Amino acid sequence: MGNNSSGFQNETNIIDALNNKKITELNTNLKKFIKFLFPDIDDNSIISAISGKKGQKPDLIIEINNTKKYVSVKKGSGNSVHQEDVDLFMNFLTSLNIPLNIKIELLKYHWADGTTDGTGKIRVSSADYKKEHENEINLINDSLNKPDILKALVNRILFKGVEDSNELVDVIYYGKVEEGIWATREEIINYISNHSFSNNSIHFGPLSYQIWNRCLNYNPKTEDRRNTMQVKWGSLEVDLKNIEMERDSNE
Repeated sequence: MGNNSSGFQNETNIIDALNNKKITELNTNLKKFIKFLFPDIDDNSIISAISGKKGQKPDLIIEINNTKKYVSVKKGSGNSVHQEDVDLFMNFLTSLNIPLNIKIELLKYHWADGTTDGTGKIRVSSADYKKEHENEINLINDSLNKPDILKALVNRILFKGVEDSNELVDVIYYGKVEEGIWATREEIINYISNHSFSNNSIHFGPLSYQIWNRCLNYNPKTEDRRNTMQVKWGSLEVDLKNIEMERDSNE
């Protein structure tokens, strides 16, 4: 997924700004965020903030008075929010009873070499593939954006990950110590479920499916990246701001 050192440093900065602090000691932004997470907490309570478990969706675990909140932290643009082996993802689609023809078309898009297993000799870019297979992509999107399927996909991609035993994200926080926006899991699922999203690629609401690396140059050093599907949320900041506006209008 590339170098995420800036993201890791941002998480560390947020932890340092929160851990062992009282709410009264926080800056305006973090004070608002903590009161959003813990609306009934006393301002003099001590905050505990630690990193989430490696490989799981929560980046931070924030605790006050034995109540824990699991937070996913994002920053910047073009946010990659998930990746996994394409075969594992296909198994998940099978568990959702996605029709075989839809899975076949998705695999054809994934490999874009005329096969469903990546063994084709001629590979094409996603842009070229989409030009020739618009109807097939529309079929995939129609199937994967049905309400119950979409909710299951969003839960896996944003909040849970691939293991049922993983800790579940409560809130996504976008930003830094000084400034941020956020939304709960329920707010995000409701927003995605109740809005339409225009996308000419395979997508799950505002989340776009892609391949980690199509390896069109047949570079053996990146060949194994063809096996990995990746999901990006390009409109993350805009969508969180929309959720914030909807929340403020209802208060």
